Amino acid sequence: MSADVQGVRELKARLKAIRTKVAGPAAKAWQQAAVDIARSKVGAMNMPYSKGNLQSSIDAKRTATGRVGSTNYKAVVVASYHSYFVDAGVVPHSMVNRKARPKSAAGKTIFARAARKPHPGYKARPFRGRTAAEAYKREPVRDYVIKAWNEAA
Repeated sequence: MSADVQGVRELKARLKAIRTKVAGPAAKAWQQAAVDIARSKVGAMNMPYSKGNLQSSIDAKRTATGRVGSTNYKAVVVASYHSYFVDAGVVPHSMVNRKARPKSAAGKTIFARAARKPHPGYKARPFRGRTAAEAYKREPVRDYVIKAWNEAA
């Protein structure tokens, strides 16, 4: 069979377009949507003991993956450490395990056994997984694949 297959060049161009033009823009769009959704969901989930607040700590971060000089990026959404506790909840716990130390108040020394009141705990308010799924629904990769496929033709 010496017949040439038609459309090989166009197919190669389309596959190259999908490989090079889909992952980056799709990841960036998902990442920004995830940041926006997460910030809107956690408005009232701030912790009184945290430095700063949870809402402003949610941010987009892009890290390179693969070999050096690669254009392959991994989109990451980061937040402060206490976002894990908001997401999973906290069981009630005491804070008695601290060593007793003298405290001065109004000229007399008081020896306290517990540093603070016991923590009452709170229910989980999951937002991380839901945020990622909702952002994926809002920015589907399918649209980027179709756009790259059609532009390469």
